[in-house]
Amino acid sequence: MPSRRFSGLPLIGVLAIIYVISGKIGLNLASLHASASPVWPPAGIALAALLLFGFRVWPAIFVGAFLVNLTTAGDIFTSVAIASGNTLEAIAGALLVNRFAGGKNVFDRPQGVFKFAVTAAISTIISPVFGVTSLALAGFADLANYGAIWVTWWLGDATGDLVFTPLIFLWGIRPKLCWKKEEAVEVAVLLLLLALLSAVAFGGWLEISAKNYPIAFVCGPIVIWTAFRFTQRETATGIFILSVIAVWGTVHGFGPFAGQTENQSLLTVQAWTAVLAITAMALSAGMAERRRIEEELQQQKSIVEAANRTKDHFLAMLSHELRTPLTPVVSELESLQTEPAQTEDTRASLAMIRRNIELETQLIDDLLDFTRIARDKMELRFVPIDAHLAVSNVVEICRSEAKSKRLNIHLNLRAKSCHVSADAAKFQQIIWNLLKNAIKFTPEGGEIVISSRNPSETILIVSVRDTGIGMEPEVMQRIFDPFEQGNRSFEHRFGGLGLGLAISKSLAQAHGGTLTAQSDGPNRGSTFTLSMQALPQGEAASVASKTVTDSARQGLKILLVDDHQDTCAALEKLLARRGHLVAVTHDVRSAMEAAVRNKFDLLISDIALPDGTGMDLMMQLRAIANVPGIAISGFGNNGDIERSLQAGFSEHLIKPIKLDNLQAAIERAIAG
Repeated sequence: MPSRRFSGLPLIGVLAIIYVISGKIGLNLASLHASASPVWPPAGIALAALLLFGFRVWPAIFVGAFLVNLTTAGDIFTSVAIASGNTLEAIAGALLVNRFAGGKNVFDRPQGVFKFAVTAAISTIISPVFGVTSLALAGFADLANYGAIWVTWWLGDATGDLVFTPLIFLWGIRPKLCWKKEEAVEVAVLLLLLALLSAVAFGGWLEISAKNYPIAFVCGPIVIWTAFRFTQRETATGIFILSVIAVWGTVHGFGPFAGQTENQSLLTVQAWTAVLAITAMALSAGMAERRRIEEELQQQKSIVEAANRTKDHFLAMLSHELRTPLTPVVSELESLQTEPAQTEDTRASLAMIRRNIELETQLIDDLLDFTRIARDKMELRFVPIDAHLAVSNVVEICRSEAKSKRLNIHLNLRAKSCHVSADAAKFQQIIWNLLKNAIKFTPEGGEIVISSRNPSETILIVSVRDTGIGMEPEVMQRIFDPFEQGNRSFEHRFGGLGLGLAISKSLAQAHGGTLTAQSDGPNRGSTFTLSMQALPQGEAASVASKTVTDSARQGLKILLVDDHQDTCAALEKLLARRGHLVAVTHDVRSAMEAAVRNKFDLLISDIALPDGTGMDLMMQLRAIANVPGIAISGFGNNGDIERSLQAGFSEHLIKPIKLDNLQAAIERAIAG
């Protein structure tokens, strides 16, 4: 800080000398009274000194003011009174700025600039009261001119604060030039242009200036541009240059403010300068504040993006670690369910296990789907699908769960135009979420109706209506918000993450459709309505179901690679029951050794392996044999799937893996 470089008597002496010199320059422009000048730089210098160095420099102001007035007009008494008034004025201004206008941050915000202007207008009342009154009492000023002298004195001091204080203060706290080369050139050009235009308006070079045409406005765009592009320091510098040239020209009778008397002319130009200074400094402060906010937002954005990347990595790892143990459980469960000799209790227990595994899998998928949707990373593959068939499939999947609660599910699918362009899996997920929501919130013995209709040939509406707990109006307004389940007590009663409906609405919008909710109130049921564009009959030709290829019906030689022992054991058992020959390895090296010794029809490999990745294995294997591959992994982000496909895998299955999905992937891989 400057206060560390200057201290004690040397500082006071330097400030006193500066005050005397600037005071003599100002009094040279006094015409109404020898001690009252409409241009008074010492006021701004004194206030800036107190703000920069503290109140310890007040003796410099007093001594400087005393010497200036003692050598101008009046006597020792009036000089002491005037010096006291000038000193108190500066101290009062500094106190007000520090207390009400932000102190050393006074010019950082527009509010601070306006508060500073008010402070300058109030504090500068002190000096003319002391000065004019003492001169009048001592007989050095005519009482008849008291008001005119007082106004001249006050306006000179106030304008001195508005022009000189920002200039000195801002250069004092930030003396270093931090401009880039291009910025330095732009600043120099702007200040040069401002000086030239000021000279045009006030210098008398041209006839329009010599004849006092009102052209001061030509300087405005440069001042505004400086305020927009640069800091308050450069703006204050521009105002200072403009003020000096304007005062010089006005004194010489040039420019739009030259009037009948020199004092009136200077009062007018000072009033104009004061207004321009307040406006430009406030604008510059506003732009500086905006730049600060933009920088803070950019920093916050970087932090949030980094946190998002960390979160996504965490979710991917969490997904992998949670799904991997589920794969052997699901595989073994499917193996047990195919056993011929099962009691009713055994079948019920296995069904219960499957429901809970599927619930955990869905919770993991919901978290990942919500992350993809929030980051706009959800990829959809649009194909013509039969909406009625998708609805029926979902009902069959959920029928056992509904049956356990003694819920009646009725289908009323009457729409004639029932084909839509959609991602088959995601469309089915929308219906699945709606039906699961209805099952969750409908008491035992209730009823669920799924219906479809065509308001027009090109619109398909699918509704899921239940007789469940219903919703209050305020709940309906936020029912599609993430992690929202209506009444907080429902979280403990019904569980879940509250993401299903949020995901469904986002998926509906991604398909160009809408999803809305309606309820007549608590315990009066709810209706969720999905509206989508229906395909015309000509475009809605059904796609024939894929048949199992001959090669897939026959036993395949499959190389199964996974470092999770239980997963390998469970999948090997299931594949063997389907008639396939399975060779099991647990790393890239042993898999390549097996591939060299034997010819395989298919590779099924985990992505994360101890000595590499499944993608490395796939690329190495394809280099020696054209073998299709299926990737299995707990990582299921779009980027993971994309990298698997780029490495040469035909499919990417996300753990836990169901046998039906694996069998379908095998058929597609062999057919491809």
